[in-house]
Amino acid sequence: MMPSANAPALPSLFTERQDFWRPWWWLTLAIPLAISLLFFFMVDRMPAPTGLKWLVLIVPSILTMGVFALLRLETHIDKEGISYRFYPLNWRRLAWAEVKSAQVRKYSPLREYGGWGIRGLSTSNYAYNVAGSYGLQLKLHNGDRVLLGTQQPEALRQLIAQLRPEQVH
Repeated sequence: MMPSANAPALPSLFTERQDFWRPWWWLTLAIPLAISLLFFFMVDRMPAPTGLKWLVLIVPSILTMGVFALLRLETHIDKEGISYRFYPLNWRRLAWAEVKSAQVRKYSPLREYGGWGIRGLSTSNYAYNVAGSYGLQLKLHNGDRVLLGTQQPEALRQLIAQLRPEQVH
């Protein structure tokens, strides 16, 4: 799998963009922010400029929210192969000739991969997922496995059946 900075050039048969930002992320960010506010007011009596305290409290929260607002999984499938990226990282391209098998399957992000995002970097079993529990599981001829999460499992299943009818289960 060689990274490529270029976006896919061929006409797309399937395109999906999944934003990492979800409404429940507000809650996951609000809890640490509330704890930080609690500590902020507990140490209010300690000598430090108030502006600096607010800066230390607010800037990490804003940066974290900004990062999650930018992250997204993009998948592009054409007759030659699959391009994908976890923005803002570079595109990766897999030619169909590299793919031994492809199937849409249900999976557990937490149990199988330990969560969401880019997973399995220290193994040959990679996952790129944002939300949900369906993905395109690719088994490559070199033994690697790549799972690309999808919110459109039926559309993807139909496309794989058209492109690779020998692999329909």
